[in-house]
Amino acid sequence: MTKKKRLWFGSVFLMVWSLTAAEWQKETAERIVRQAEYPLLIEALQQYYPNLADGEKAAVSLIIGYCQSLLNNPQAELFWMKKYLEEFRAADVRIGFVPAAIRQKIIHFRASWLKDFPVLWELTLAAADSEFAYFTPPGELGLRLQVSLPCDFQLFDRDGVALAKGRLGGSVRSVAVPLAADFCKAPSHGFRLLLTLSHAPEKTVEKYFAVELEYLYPEDVTFDPLNGEIKLKGRGFQPESKNETIVISQSTHFDKKLFKKSVLKNLLIGAAFFIVRSTLLTSTMDNSETSLFAKSALYGTRRVFQMAGFGFSLLALNQLPKVFRRDRIIEEKTVDLPAARAANENLRRDLALNRDKIRVKLSVKAI
Repeated sequence: MTKKKRLWFGSVFLMVWSLTAAEWQKETAERIVRQAEYPLLIEALQQYYPNLADGEKAAVSLIIGYCQSLLNNPQAELFWMKKYLEEFRAADVRIGFVPAAIRQKIIHFRASWLKDFPVLWELTLAAADSEFAYFTPPGELGLRLQVSLPCDFQLFDRDGVALAKGRLGGSVRSVAVPLAADFCKAPSHGFRLLLTLSHAPEKTVEKYFAVELEYLYPEDVTFDPLNGEIKLKGRGFQPESKNETIVISQSTHFDKKLFKKSVLKNLLIGAAFFIVRSTLLTSTMDNSETSLFAKSALYGTRRVFQMAGFGFSLLALNQLPKVFRRDRIIEEKTVDLPAARAANENLRRDLALNRDKIRVKLSVKAI
């Protein structure tokens, strides 16, 4: 049952395709004899175009190009003729449905383009140069060129520097393209190719293309093509030595000068406040001739002297540990780390092995 369905759908498709082909051929035969209807014919053929086979598309491209030439639309003419000449390789097409007089004009139109327009049929890299090691790139690339008719060529880089020139024929020619030292550090390089006919130098054909680079390397590697830097994921170089401080000797020194300045001085000041409080202020307060008002004032003053005495005494005790100074004689020593050195050696070896695995894959892309 499934096989029958496939045959049925296939038959329907062929029938629909045949009807479509017949429709565009019929409409072309009717309209192409009247130049005033060329815009309508072009619009109709463009609608048919996506659903046609390659052979039919080639014929439609040629017919539209012819119509655009008579309508004096050079850009549209060039667009459709490039399709016919480059995409369909100027294939022989069947246009027997076109009236004989118009058919002869289309044949002459085609011949004029074939005579004056060098079609670039091949623009690729030589297979041997399409991939190489990043760190050992070749000095030049082999570029394979083939055109539809003999012509002169010139090849320039994106900065306008001439790289190669010569003559191309009908067979494939390999052209050596010199590479700059930093070629692998950019992901794409643009080029301009000029094709010039000896008998029609004013009809020079300009082609722009790019050589694109794809970097290939193992999954456990991170690679920076701009700097050519390789790293292994999760691994890095370790310090192979470290500095240690060793105490050779130490001793405690009593600083007499500091003791007198910071401890003894504050103790004496505190003692003076206590003495004045205990003698002069206390005896004055105990004197019967001292008035109550004076005693009240002296009571407050005695409290102040007492607090000052305690303050200077505590300050002296706080400074006491500082007068005992500890002197140490130390030595800086560098200690080797054998495990780190061994790990670094393994890392260098693995980086060297992966260095040879970094490769560059090239492809040509038309611009």
